[in-house]
Amino acid sequence: MKNKITKDDILSCAVELIRDDIEVSARNIAKRLGCSTQPIYSLFKNMAELEKELHFYIYKIHKIYIAKYADKSGIAEYKAYGMGFVKFAQMERQLFSRLYVKKPFYKKYLEEDAYFIEVVKTIQNEYGISHRQALQFHLDMAIYSYGLAAMQLAGSDMSDEEISQRLTAQFTALRKLYLEEEKK
Repeated sequence: MKNKITKDDILSCAVELIRDDIEVSARNIAKRLGCSTQPIYSLFKNMAELEKELHFYIYKIHKIYIAKYADKSGIAEYKAYGMGFVKFAQMERQLFSRLYVKKPFYKKYLEEDAYFIEVVKTIQNEYGISHRQALQFHLDMAIYSYGLAAMQLAGSDMSDEEISQRLTAQFTALRKLYLEEEKK
Protein backbone atom coordinates (compact mmCIF):
# COMPACT_ATOMS: atom_id res chain seq x y z
CA MET A 1 0.00 0.00 0.00
CA LYS A 2 1.34 3.42 -0.99
CA ASN A 3 1.65 6.30 1.45
CA LYS A 4 -0.73 9.06 0.48
CA ILE A 5 0.91 12.45 0.16
CA THR A 6 -1.14 15.33 1.58
CA LYS A 7 -1.16 19.07 1.00
CA ASP A 8 0.41 19.47 4.42
CA ASP A 9 3.26 17.12 3.41
CA ILE A 10 3.89 19.20 0.30
CA LEU A 11 3.72 22.54 2.10
CA SER A 12 5.93 21.30 4.93
CA CYS A 13 8.43 20.05 2.38
CA ALA A 14 8.37 23.41 0.59
CA VAL A 15 9.14 25.14 3.91
CA GLU A 16 12.12 22.83 4.40
CA LEU A 17 13.34 23.66 0.90
CA ILE A 18 13.13 27.37 1.71
CA ARG A 19 15.00 26.84 4.99
CA ASP A 20 17.68 24.95 3.03
CA ASP A 21 17.80 27.78 0.45
CA ILE A 22 16.62 25.48 -2.35
CA GLU A 23 14.20 26.67 -5.01
CA VAL A 24 10.59 25.68 -4.41
CA SER A 25 9.59 23.78 -7.53
CA ALA A 26 7.40 20.76 -8.18
CA ARG A 27 10.50 18.81 -9.15
CA ASN A 28 12.40 19.70 -5.97
CA ILE A 29 9.41 18.95 -3.77
CA ALA A 30 8.87 15.60 -5.51
CA LYS A 31 12.54 14.73 -5.16
CA ARG A 32 12.54 15.55 -1.45
CA LEU A 33 9.30 13.59 -0.89
CA GLY A 34 10.53 10.65 -2.98
CA CYS A 35 7.63 10.74 -5.42
CA SER A 36 6.73 12.02 -8.87
CA THR A 37 5.23 15.47 -9.43
CA GLN A 38 1.80 13.85 -9.96
CA PRO A 39 0.67 14.11 -6.29
CA ILE A 40 1.63 17.80 -6.26
CA TYR A 41 -0.38 18.64 -9.35
CA SER A 42 -3.30 16.53 -8.22
CA LEU A 43 -3.55 18.59 -5.00
CA PHE A 44 -2.64 22.01 -6.48
CA LYS A 45 -3.86 23.03 -9.92
CA ASN A 46 -0.54 24.81 -10.58
CA MET A 47 2.55 26.21 -8.85
CA ALA A 48 0.88 29.60 -8.41
CA GLU A 49 -1.80 27.97 -6.24
CA LEU A 50 0.85 26.08 -4.29
CA GLU A 51 2.80 29.34 -3.76
CA LYS A 52 -0.32 31.11 -2.50
CA GLU A 53 -1.07 28.36 0.02
CA LEU A 54 2.60 28.22 0.98
CA HIS A 55 2.49 31.92 1.82
CA PHE A 56 -0.32 31.36 4.33
CA TYR A 57 1.38 28.23 5.66
CA ILE A 58 4.51 30.28 6.42
CA TYR A 59 2.33 33.01 7.93
CA LYS A 60 0.97 30.39 10.38
CA ILE A 61 4.54 29.60 11.42
CA HIS A 62 5.07 33.32 11.99
CA LYS A 63 1.95 33.40 14.20
CA ILE A 64 3.51 30.68 16.39
CA TYR A 65 6.29 33.12 17.28
CA ILE A 66 3.74 35.78 18.20
CA ALA A 67 1.79 33.27 20.32
CA LYS A 68 4.98 32.27 22.13
CA TYR A 69 5.36 35.81 23.47
CA ALA A 70 1.63 36.35 23.98
CA ASP A 71 1.65 33.35 26.34
CA LYS A 72 4.39 34.83 28.54
CA SER A 73 3.05 36.56 31.59
CA GLY A 74 3.80 40.23 31.83
CA ILE A 75 4.09 40.82 28.07
CA ALA A 76 1.32 42.97 26.64
CA GLU A 77 -0.44 41.54 23.60
CA TYR A 78 0.67 44.41 21.39
CA LYS A 79 4.29 43.96 22.46
CA ALA A 80 4.05 40.21 21.86
CA TYR A 81 3.29 40.95 18.23
CA GLY A 82 6.47 43.01 17.86
CA MET A 83 8.59 40.49 19.79
CA GLY A 84 7.28 37.63 17.67
CA PHE A 85 7.92 39.56 14.47
CA VAL A 86 11.56 40.30 15.34
CA LYS A 87 12.26 36.80 16.70
CA PHE A 88 10.71 35.24 13.59
CA ALA A 89 13.25 37.20 11.53
CA GLN A 90 16.05 36.02 13.81
CA MET A 91 15.09 32.34 14.00
CA GLU A 92 13.55 31.81 10.55
CA ARG A 93 15.61 34.08 8.30
CA GLN A 94 14.64 32.38 5.04
CA LEU A 95 10.93 32.23 5.88
CA PHE A 96 10.89 35.84 7.08
CA SER A 97 12.57 36.93 3.86
CA ARG A 98 10.03 35.02 1.84
CA LEU A 99 7.13 36.77 3.59
CA TYR A 100 8.44 40.27 4.15
CA VAL A 101 11.52 40.99 2.05
CA LYS A 102 10.74 39.56 -1.37
CA LYS A 103 7.82 41.98 -1.85
CA PRO A 104 7.35 45.52 -0.56
CA PHE A 105 6.71 45.33 3.18
CA TYR A 106 4.39 48.29 3.56
CA LYS A 107 1.88 47.21 0.90
CA LYS A 108 2.12 43.55 1.92
CA TYR A 109 1.65 44.43 5.59
CA LEU A 110 -1.50 46.43 4.97
CA GLU A 111 -3.00 43.74 2.74
CA GLU A 112 -2.13 40.61 4.69
CA ASP A 113 -1.78 41.24 8.41
CA ALA A 114 -4.72 39.35 9.83
CA TYR A 115 -4.67 41.36 13.05
CA PHE A 116 -4.19 44.80 11.54
CA ILE A 117 -7.75 46.13 12.02
CA GLU A 118 -8.08 44.53 15.46
CA VAL A 119 -4.78 46.02 16.64
CA VAL A 120 -5.66 49.50 15.37
CA LYS A 121 -9.00 49.35 17.21
CA THR A 122 -7.26 48.22 20.39
CA ILE A 123 -4.84 51.16 20.22
CA GLN A 124 -7.69 53.55 19.48
CA ASN A 125 -9.79 52.33 22.40
CA GLU A 126 -6.96 51.91 24.89
CA TYR A 127 -5.45 55.36 24.36
CA GLY A 128 -8.50 57.33 23.28
CA ILE A 129 -7.01 58.51 20.01
CA SER A 130 -8.64 58.80 16.61
CA HIS A 131 -8.73 55.94 14.13
CA ARG A 132 -6.35 57.83 11.82
CA GLN A 133 -3.82 58.34 14.62
CA ALA A 134 -4.12 54.75 15.83
CA LEU A 135 -3.49 53.59 12.27
CA GLN A 136 -0.41 55.81 11.95
CA PHE A 137 0.81 54.77 15.43
CA HIS A 138 0.62 51.11 14.48
CA LEU A 139 2.32 51.68 11.13
CA ASP A 140 5.13 53.60 12.85
CA MET A 141 5.62 50.74 15.32
CA ALA A 142 5.51 48.20 12.47
CA ILE A 143 8.18 50.09 10.55
CA TYR A 144 10.38 50.24 13.66
CA SER A 145 9.82 46.51 14.26
CA TYR A 146 10.71 45.84 10.65
CA GLY A 147 13.99 47.69 11.19
CA LEU A 148 14.81 45.52 14.20
CA ALA A 149 13.89 42.44 12.17
CA ALA A 150 16.16 43.58 9.33
CA MET A 151 19.00 43.90 11.83
CA GLN A 152 18.35 40.30 12.90
CA LEU A 153 18.45 39.20 9.26
CA ALA A 154 21.79 40.97 8.86
CA GLY A 155 23.25 38.93 11.72
CA SER A 156 22.55 40.97 14.84
CA ASP A 157 21.80 38.68 17.72
CA MET A 158 19.76 40.80 20.09
CA SER A 159 18.45 39.07 23.18
CA ASP A 160 14.77 38.97 24.02
CA GLU A 161 15.46 41.52 26.76
CA GLU A 162 17.15 43.95 24.35
CA ILE A 163 14.37 43.58 21.77
CA SER A 164 11.80 44.14 24.52
CA GLN A 165 13.59 47.26 25.79
CA ARG A 166 13.86 48.74 22.29
CA LEU A 167 10.19 48.07 21.50
CA THR A 168 9.14 49.58 24.83
CA ALA A 169 11.22 52.71 24.25
CA GLN A 170 9.76 53.22 20.77
CA PHE A 171 6.23 52.50 21.98
CA THR A 172 6.60 54.98 24.84
CA ALA A 173 7.94 57.70 22.53
CA LEU A 174 5.17 57.18 19.98
CA ARG A 175 2.48 57.04 22.64
CA LYS A 176 3.66 60.35 24.05
CA LEU A 177 3.81 61.89 20.56
CA TYR A 178 0.33 60.71 19.55
CA LEU A 179 -1.34 61.48 22.86
CA GLU A 180 0.07 65.02 22.82
CA GLU A 181 -0.94 65.43 19.16
CA GLU A 182 -4.48 64.31 19.97
CA LYS A 183 -4.77 66.99 22.67
CA LYS A 184 -3.96 69.77 20.19
